[in-house]
Parts: sequence; structure tokens; C-alpha cells
Amino acid sequence: MTSAGQQLITLGWMVVTGAGIGFVFDLYRLARGLLRPRWFFTALGDGLFWLFVASFTFGVLLQVNFGEVRSYIFLGIFLGLFFYYRLLSPLVLKLALKILGFLNRILTLIRGIVTTLLLRPLARLLGLLFAPLRWFKKRVTSLLARGRGYARGMGSRLGQALCRPLRILYRLLKYKLLFFTRKK
Repeated sequence: MTSAGQQLITLGWMVVTGAGIGFVFDLYRLARGLLRPRWFFTALGDGLFWLFVASFTFGVLLQVNFGEVRSYIFLGIFLGLFFYYRLLSPLVLKLALKILGFLNRILTLIRGIVTTLLLRPLARLLGLLFAPLRWFKKRVTSLLARGRGYARGMGSRLGQALCRPLRILYRLLKYKLLFFTRKK
């Protein structure tokens, strides 16, 4: 049996635990709103969140009153959640959104600086270095296209030259075979 003072300390810790759960849930809700995962990852994240909350609460409960579950423990968690969502949640969300906006502006600035100072000059330098290769590729491509056209013309003439004797041979054999297979 625990004393009233110990129960009051446990209630206080459970109120703090409830507020901590609310804070973690706000961060999770904010991350899920920004990432917009599909239903499977949302369900997976929800399951992991509740697994974390249950293990965290049980860990605090083990430290504070040796894992004894009483009704005032649930009351403390719900009071902590209630006070957190009434008093702190709007401030935490506003602050988190401002921090994310600030980080977004910093990353945009860094990306612009890197693009301007590093990537554009590098792209121009590579363009100058590969300009002779592009000219060479264009010339080779045009020569190959002309060669293909010439080869097609040669191929068709060559094909016609080979097909004519084959056609004659086919007709000759056909009529000879018909001659031998005729009824007498």
C-alpha cells in the first residue's frame, strides 16, 4: 500500500507524462501533415506511435510507483493531455511551423547560393569543354545518316539483282515439277 504523498507524486508524474504524450503527438501530427504518407505508412506510423506511447508510459510508471496501475494514473494522463491541448498545443504548433518556415528559407537560400556559385559555372565550363565533341557528334551523325540512305539504295538494288535469278529458278523448278507430276 502506497502513501497519499506517493500517490500525489505519481499523479503529478502522470500529468507530466500526459503532457509529454500530447507534445509527441503534435510533432507526429505535424510530420504526417508535411509528408502526407499513403494509408499504409500512416497506419504503420500510428501503430509505432502508440507502441512508443505505451512503452514510455509504462517506463515512467515503473520508475514512479513500481508499475502499479491505479485509476488516478489514467486520470493524471488525461489531465495532462487536456491541459496540454488547451494551453500549450497552439503555441507549440505555431512555434514549430515558424521554425520549419525559417529552415525552409535557409535551405532555399543555400540551394540558390550553391546553384549560382557552383553548379551554373560548372555547367558552363562543361559546355565549353564538350562543345568540340558535340560538333564532332553532329558531323558523324549526318555522315551516318547519308551512309544509311546510300546503303538502303544499294541494298534495294542488290536485293533486286539477287531476287531476279531466284525468281527465274523458282519458276523453272515449279514448271518442271508440274511436268513430272502430271497424269499421263
